[in-house]
Amino acid sequence: MLVLSNDDVKSVLDMQGTMSALRVGYDDLKRGEATYGPRIDYYLPTGRDSDYYQWGNMVGASSSFGVVAIRMKSDIASWPDGKTQEKYCVKPGLFCGLVMLFSASDGAPLAIIQDGYLQHMRVGGSMGIGVDLLARSDATSVGMLGSGGMARSFLEAFVLARRVDTVRVFSPTKANRDAYAKEMSEKLGIQIDSVGTPEEAVRGALIVASATDSMVPTFEPEWLSPGAHVVCVTRRELSEALISRSDVIVQLGINTVPFGTPMPMIEWKAGGISSFVAGSVQDRARIPDARAASTGEYPLMLEVETGKVPGRISDEQITLFIGTGTQGLQFASVGGHVFREATKHGLGHELPLDWFLQDIRD
Repeated sequence: MLVLSNDDVKSVLDMQGTMSALRVGYDDLKRGEATYGPRIDYYLPTGRDSDYYQWGNMVGASSSFGVVAIRMKSDIASWPDGKTQEKYCVKPGLFCGLVMLFSASDGAPLAIIQDGYLQHMRVGGSMGIGVDLLARSDATSVGMLGSGGMARSFLEAFVLARRVDTVRVFSPTKANRDAYAKEMSEKLGIQIDSVGTPEEAVRGALIVASATDSMVPTFEPEWLSPGAHVVCVTRRELSEALISRSDVIVQLGINTVPFGTPMPMIEWKAGGISSFVAGSVQDRARIPDARAASTGEYPLMLEVETGKVPGRISDEQITLFIGTGTQGLQFASVGGHVFREATKHGLGHELPLDWFLQDIRD
């Protein structure tokens, strides 16, 4: 069994490969040869008044790649100002996210993959597929809110889906947005301007992306131009006003157990994620509840692709692509692609398979 680091993943995974792998997974899903489950989180008090333990998991399977994947993330989470989520594992600056792959042919554990780079790429790739499906054909201008890893992978995907030639980027820290503009302009060969307000980034852009860790909406929908296509990293960034302003709303897939499903002990927390929460009433009050805008259900991307429901039908419509859902399938598809390429190139650290097998029936 292979253990693959972020560096291993980065050496075999680019955005073109990511989007191709995702399309293979979604083609499997259309044929009934792939599946995935909803994201479910678990919360446990840490014994401190300032944070909570949060464990999340996503599962999916792809026949073309012949794998089942489970992605797990282990965080100490906090919401210091109610506007952002902070998290770490062990100590600030470190994180724990792992993808485990299993063979669908014999059940063998195939790989444990660090999820950091893969996570950014699979999210960006899915947003690029959404742009390809819903953005205007002449959408060449981007307004980017955020300057972190997701903002980088988003833009890499956008330029594969459309002939992007101008980008305006805003994030609260000037040094970060300036560095993003310089780095991505050199990498992609396009004009990127760092701007001082979110309004400057959004106005006039035909692709508007919010790629932040915000727990609250990051821009005013009234700034949107007719025909704009909007994407957000999480449902936490959505507002009721944006939902109302959008003419077409499509979600990537089923994100979590739908809001209001009658299940004992289940709750819906920040971003509308179904969660099981341990702790006293006072403990639980530290975790933000889902806002209404984050719990809606809309037509699925595959329903638009197969013609069951319409997508964009005019250049004046504002389209909103809610890029959450199918996470487990994405990890199976992109993880399966990474495993194949890493095996070809002899990457990773091998662990004896018998460490993971036993002769006691479970």
